Amino acid sequence: MSALSLSPDTIHRLGWTLIHFIWQGFALALLFHLAILPVRKVATRYALALAVFVGMAICPIVTFVALRPGSTPGPSFMPVFHELAVPAFLPSSAQIAGNSFACDWASVFVLFWLAGVLIFSVRAVGGWIVLERMCRENTEGLSSQLRQRCLSFQRRLGITKVVRYLESRNLDAPAAIGWLRPIILLPVTAIAGLSPQQLDAVIAHELAHIRRCDSLINLFQVAVESCLFYHPAVWWLSRRIRMEREHCCDDIAVAVCGDAAEYARALALMEQWRATPAFALGANSGSLRSRIARLLGMPVTAGAVRTRGLAVVGILVMAGAVFASTSLTKTIPALSELSFNVSGSTAMIPQYAPDAPMPDTDAMQSSRKPVQFIMASAQSDRPAAQQPAHQASHAPSGESYIAGLESVGLKNLTADQLIALKVQGVTPQYVRDLHAAGLNPDVNRLLALKIQGVDPTYVRDIRSTGLKPSVGDLIALRVQGVTPEYVRQIQAQGFKNISTQDVIGMRVQGVKPSDFAEFERLGLKGMSIGDLIAFRVQGITPEYIHSLQSAGFTNLHTHDYIAAKVQGVTPEFIQKVKSHGFANLNIHQLIALKNSGVL
Repeated sequence: MSALSLSPDTIHRLGWTLIHFIWQGFALALLFHLAILPVRKVATRYALALAVFVGMAICPIVTFVALRPGSTPGPSFMPVFHELAVPAFLPSSAQIAGNSFACDWASVFVLFWLAGVLIFSVRAVGGWIVLERMCRENTEGLSSQLRQRCLSFQRRLGITKVVRYLESRNLDAPAAIGWLRPIILLPVTAIAGLSPQQLDAVIAHELAHIRRCDSLINLFQVAVESCLFYHPAVWWLSRRIRMEREHCCDDIAVAVCGDAAEYARALALMEQWRATPAFALGANSGSLRSRIARLLGMPVTAGAVRTRGLAVVGILVMAGAVFASTSLTKTIPALSELSFNVSGSTAMIPQYAPDAPMPDTDAMQSSRKPVQFIMASAQSDRPAAQQPAHQASHAPSGESYIAGLESVGLKNLTADQLIALKVQGVTPQYVRDLHAAGLNPDVNRLLALKIQGVDPTYVRDIRSTGLKPSVGDLIALRVQGVTPEYVRQIQAQGFKNISTQDVIGMRVQGVKPSDFAEFERLGLKGMSIGDLIAFRVQGITPEYIHSLQSAGFTNLHTHDYIAAKVQGVTPEFIQKVKSHGFANLNIHQLIALKNSGVL
């Protein structure tokens, strides 16, 4: 400690400042939860969370100043134990001479805190280095067409800063980085795999982060998390801020693009890719389920604090308040003037006699009531044979919800799983119908099926088309809005053995079954589904094909059209080439001339 040039008094004050923040942090977290209950507006919830988080950052500073010499005297272990009258825990007078016990204990806590701050600071710096490397390696500029779309959204959001737009090959999710010189990184898989409408919503979401200066606020969060790393309430509230921040940006993205369902499909699709090794693309999975549910107008339960947790927090806050009142509001005498009774006599402890109730007993009893209520509620769902005799008369006439789930094979479920199944309306009969349809999903897939509205009728209708989708494929088909009629229309174009993944890919890119006939009228016979998806991704329309054919480029293969479109060969460029006297060029020579930059 001497190397830190801190006096023993400063170390002592710092240690007790950190200790007092334990109950202060829980008190602020409880205050935030109570204040947020009636609030429905996302921006207001975010502002409240951020204000309380700032309060958490300021609270230790105020406490440290309040404990300075000459103000309210600082706390000490010995007087606190003396006030609480626990003489059996106290050392003898010789052991506490010179206040060495309290100072050493505070020093150990400060050492632990400094070590933690150092570790989390190194972690934060390492994350910053990784972000910088991501911006430099395996990145390149966007195509001119996509960049113009990004700039259009930037103007609509009123962002005047210069924003760099890069395509990244080693990133698994879109990201906005930086504040003074912001950068938006778009994964290659997102550019190629999302429809134009979905990609526009993702870009608008990232631009919303830049507009709101979220990178600067996130930097403040990281700093506070590093300094107050030992307190769970800090991490809980910081996670809540990030969740509400994503909700705010989701609202902006929907307001700009105007299609909440399409944006929700983009989030769900990116999550599906994240779980698939072939794509390895992940959205921000921390609150993805609640974000999708909120966008689709479904009940959102994410981020809720349970009653049992509130009871524990309430007990800790009250205990901390009593502790602070005994340690901060009384003048602490010198240790030389203290006399501790180690003989067990009660003559020197008149405040709490043996027959008097211990402090906070009533508060602790009242805090247990929510817990007892939850236990009683849980018992009401048990079968009658498992309930106590005095409760048997209150059992429902039919089988309980838990027993019904066990009858269809869902046993040993956790409380979280039971609550989620009940909230989403998963009934034993629904599970039986899925089993009858040949599906045997686990709890997570069962919830996903119910949330997306996959019922046995939809399963039978999809299978009647010849597709053999798995549980995951059924969820993806439903998310993308694939109907049996859509599949039959594709099969009517000659694709009898189409796979489930082909159908999903076509629907994701907005391919219509009628597109086959339009391209066939232009002479493109025998197009595969992959060709049609590639046409849609690159923006190749029948009008583009017709313009090239009118310029003399006929009988081209599908890959020739794709190459021409990717390289920016347009009818205007062809006309420019001909104006310079170049005639009878084939498509490959035209592409080479475009790449050379001569014209």
